Amino acid sequence: MRILISCIPFDRGRSGISTYIRNVVGELAAQGHDLTLLVEPGDAGFFPGFRTIQAPGWTRRAVCSMLWHLLILPFRIRRKEYDFCLIAAANRRAFACYPLFTVAVVHDLAQYHVAGKYDRLRMFYLKHVLPFFIRRAPAVLAISRSTARDLETFWRVAPQKIRVVWNGLSLPEVSNPLHDWPERNGLAAEPYILYISRIESPGKNHLNLIRAFELLPERLASRCRLVCAGADWHGAEAVHAAAANSSRRGRILFTGFLPAGDLEAAFRNAACYVFPSFFEGFGLSLIEAMHYRVPCCCSNNSSLGEIGEGAALLFDPRKPEEIAAALTAILESEETRSRLIAAGEERARAFRWSTHAAKIAGWCREAAASHSAAVLFGIPVARVATAEALDRIAELAGRPPAGRCRILVTLNVDFLVNALPVCFHRAVPGLLPVLRGADFVCADGMPVVLLSRLLGCPLPERVAGADLVPLLAERAARDGLRLYFLGGAPDQTRKAEAILLERFPGLRIVGIDTPFVSPDDTEESRRQDAEICARINAARPDLLLVAFGNPKQELWLGRNAAQLKAAAAIGIGGSFNFLSGSVRRAPRWMQRSGLEWVYRIVQEPARLWKRYGLGLLKFGWLAGWSAAASWIGALLPNCREPVFAFREKENVVEAECSGVHRLGNPERRTILAARLEADRRRCPLRFRNAGPLLRFQLRAHRLL
Repeated sequence: MRILISCIPFDRGRSGISTYIRNVVGELAAQGHDLTLLVEPGDAGFFPGFRTIQAPGWTRRAVCSMLWHLLILPFRIRRKEYDFCLIAAANRRAFACYPLFTVAVVHDLAQYHVAGKYDRLRMFYLKHVLPFFIRRAPAVLAISRSTARDLETFWRVAPQKIRVVWNGLSLPEVSNPLHDWPERNGLAAEPYILYISRIESPGKNHLNLIRAFELLPERLASRCRLVCAGADWHGAEAVHAAAANSSRRGRILFTGFLPAGDLEAAFRNAACYVFPSFFEGFGLSLIEAMHYRVPCCCSNNSSLGEIGEGAALLFDPRKPEEIAAALTAILESEETRSRLIAAGEERARAFRWSTHAAKIAGWCREAAASHSAAVLFGIPVARVATAEALDRIAELAGRPPAGRCRILVTLNVDFLVNALPVCFHRAVPGLLPVLRGADFVCADGMPVVLLSRLLGCPLPERVAGADLVPLLAERAARDGLRLYFLGGAPDQTRKAEAILLERFPGLRIVGIDTPFVSPDDTEESRRQDAEICARINAARPDLLLVAFGNPKQELWLGRNAAQLKAAAAIGIGGSFNFLSGSVRRAPRWMQRSGLEWVYRIVQEPARLWKRYGLGLLKFGWLAGWSAAASWIGALLPNCREPVFAFREKENVVEAECSGVHRLGNPERRTILAARLEADRRRCPLRFRNAGPLLRFQLRAHRLL
């Protein structure tokens, strides 16, 4: 998969988040994914061999980095180049909008648990700005159950968006237990209590650890040292001052930042590992200590309590006497040490970065499938580019027929205007159910693509029906698929056939039929349809190309899909006219810019000005209401997603909407599934516990 990873902030490689980023990037690359990394100015050197995009130089200040990442970066992402995005530190950075499927990784919400952890400006950003945008993320990954609970409680993230995936265990590439780190720090001759963390106060709780060390019995403190390894951070001055004023200041050692190469030696020679932090999203060093067979004790809160339960001694980090009691038990009891070492080693085996990275990639593949359709006005539109649409159509045409012919649709503004009622315009009866129930729908029109972006479920590009016909003919010649042409002017259809046969040797066109068909469902039209279907079935095509124009071709397919033995059928409108040369296509630049309709009006003003002019006005009205509903819904958090069930006694499909306030694309997909189930059972769809704002959104999205 092509993955864009935001590695901002990286903290110059000196924090738990930077450890997380390094390991996830390495594992995803090892699993064969194509990675592009977003990095802060000067950080590209930390990722040799990777393709990087560097933030502008003016983002070196934290506040500038936050604003750039939030407001500018999302609009510079080229969505066609990536399958999904991973924000590796979403408890510090987010996007104002999400141009592609994004997994936001939240490590912790310590700002709600540790008073004064950050300055006022940063606390305002973390408590009031960031939550709003993380709620809008398509998916949120929490690295512990504790963080998942906090996301629901404090940031009101919908539970269905959250998944818990444990971090992995960081190990050096080469084991070196005889490293000289203890000798260099004067620790070779005596046991020591180890704590690896940023020197940060109050969050990391060094002050209570120093007080606990002072409470140790003299028989232990006289032969044991307290070693605090880590770079200075906010509040480090208070920690160093407390150590300097301690009655056991000569037994307390600060080593500074601990490079990865020194970690193993520091752990293996420790008599005990202590983790007294007030709050941790994961607490990676606790798992590392367990792996290296060090007996551990840790706080009983947040993720530390989850990881340590049964494998470490737990204490209340607010009480130095409890910390001292846990340290004493480990240092004095060989039985306790042996039990904790065995339990910790077993616990550490459950944490692997390869598993973590594989779960992220698997989640995104699964989500890509579930988010593969953008629901626009109650119609599921596949989020595919032209090449992907071609593959999908060829796949459906290559399968054996399954009870009925599969209907494929290239959706444009005409389809929507004909299918949906707008104030002064009546909908074509029967068209909307055909579009909703089609087996594959792609967007043939830039207005449809632009609408999808307004609604937060962007389609990658326009898939022009006129471009698909020669591409399908080429694929059919290669794969041996049999085509049948139905509709169009006889001379133009025959000319298109000759052009395609000359261009693609080996192409099999097994029949051409250009009858007149009625859009009305009468006895005469049904008899005529049966004759047409009999001729098509006798030719045994794989793919039927129907050129009656919209809405006639879709209505005809909807009426006759059960009679047709072809694997699939697609409406192609006037594509034979373009292919034969009787009607010229707009220049390529106008097609790419979404201005082909202007060229068509200039070609045939008398016939097309009313169709395109009024059609765009009607579409603008529909799109305006739909976009307004989406923007209003974006301000409201969802507590749960809608569910539906068939009530047999009442003969009704009921959608339970309690706790649903916003109709994002996933919610629209669920409601559409309920609507299709009701149509299949020929019974009403009833909404339960749907408030006024939700009903407004349902009406605007044409789902009510």
